[in-house]
Order: sequence, then C-alpha cells, then structure tokens
Amino acid sequence: MKKILLTALTIVLVSCADKKTKTEDIKATEVTSNKAEETNKKEEPSKPLNKDISLGSYTGKINNNLDVAFNLDNKEGYINGFYYYKKIGVDIKVVGTVVTDSLLAYELNYKNDTLAILKGKIEDSGIKGVWVNAENKKEYPLVLTQSAKKVTALPEDLIGEYYNDMCNLTLLFTKSKGEYYYSYKSKERNLKGKLNFYREDGLYINLSEIEYAEDYFDVSLAEEDPEKEKEYAKLKKIGKRTVGVEGQYSPEEITIQNYGNAMNYYVKLNDCGEKYIHFKKK
Repeated sequence: MKKILLTALTIVLVSCADKKTKTEDIKATEVTSNKAEETNKKEEPSKPLNKDISLGSYTGKINNNLDVAFNLDNKEGYINGFYYYKKIGVDIKVVGTVVTDSLLAYELNYKNDTLAILKGKIEDSGIKGVWVNAENKKEYPLVLTQSAKKVTALPEDLIGEYYNDMCNLTLLFTKSKGEYYYSYKSKERNLKGKLNFYREDGLYINLSEIEYAEDYFDVSLAEEDPEKEKEYAKLKKIGKRTVGVEGQYSPEEITIQNYGNAMNYYVKLNDCGEKYIHFKKK
C-alpha cells in the first residue's frame, strides 16, 4: 500500500513539474517574441508624414466610368477633404495621411464609418491608384488629374425653405443621413424626392423625380420632314417627358427657367406661368 501511495505521489510531482516547465517555456517564448517585435520596430521605424507635398482640386474617374471631383487638403501630413460623383453631386467626406509621395485615405459616411479605402501615388499632374470597397475588398482604378479650377463644397446654408410669391410655390430642402431631399408644394400638388447637384459653371440643383409638364424634340423639324411632323403631333398628344427639374442656386435664391422657345420647346412646371421662377429663401 505504501509503495502504491509513493508511486502516485511521484507521478503527481512529475506532472506538476512538467506543467510548470511548459508554462515557463511559453512565457519565455512570449517574452522573446515581444522583444523580437520591439527590435524589429526599432530597426524599421515608420516613415514620417509628408507635411510639404501640395494637394488641391482634382477631376477624374473611378473604374474608368464614374466621373468624380475631389478637393483634398494636406495639413501637417494629414488629409482632410471631400469628393463627389458628378452624376449626383453630394459631398463625401475623405480623411487620411500622406507618406513620402503616397496617399492613404478613407471615404466616410455620415456616421464616420469607412465605406472605401483610397490608395495612390501623388504626381505633379494628379493621383493614380485604386479605390477599394471596404466591405468586399474589390479594387477599382482611380485616376485623378489636377484641376486649375477649384472644386467647391456644397454651401452650408443650402438647407431651408424657399418661396415664390408670384405663383405661391414652396421648395423645402432637408438633409438626412448624408442625403439631400426636397419637398415641392403648389396649390395643385405636393411632391417629394431626392435632391441632386451639378457643379460646372456655378451650382445647379436638380429636383430628381419631377417630370417636365411638356417636352418635345426640335419643332423646326416638323416643317422640313412630313414624317417628323406626324411624329411630333403624336408626341404632343401623349407627352414625351424629361425627368428632373433643374434650377440654378445663388445665395438665398433658386431660379428655374420654366419654359423654352419654339426651337427648344419645353415646360417644366405647369403650376406657374412665369418663364423664370424665383424662389427666395425665407
């Protein structure tokens, strides 16, 4: 019996000694690994931010088919700016860094969540790199050319109510979750939809889901071609609609050219007979 107890005690002691040795080995390995990482960090220091490289305004494409415009500012090596798709015109926030001649930036949504990663090499003429979808990691070419014309942000005072007293019309612009919306109200109707923007020679707003009241092709063709004359008469009956009513923005005012002439005939809004409808901000 004493021999059995002595044997069992010996086994327990040996097992404990093995566990202690293994634990000490693991700890020693972790310490060695941490020291190695620290040594590597010392041997390969991170490259400093480039505080001197100049950025600015750019136009170009993502994936060779999406027209974009950027405005980027380099402050002490940190990028702050925005870009927009020309078809929509809504500003998208961009932040990042510049190291040597390389750009690493992040596209953020209204909650500051990362939607995409932008990587590129900064050259005198522009930026060449990739746009990476943060969710599925798909990469698309990003090619930007430096623009002499400054790419400007949407005005901060754009949101609000605009009123036309001649025809008793109201436009209300709101913003929610990074998107812009409009509400158009007349005596006859109340319409709502998304608000898009164009920035070429000035700022233009687009009431994206409102159909033109009337829109036909060049009526002068009807005088030259009998077949076109028949087609024009048919279109005039059923209406050939353009969707999206555009207006020009100036501080505190929206101006919509409501109809054209005989050579370029259209009527945008049938709620008002004025050729130029002026909406003043309240």
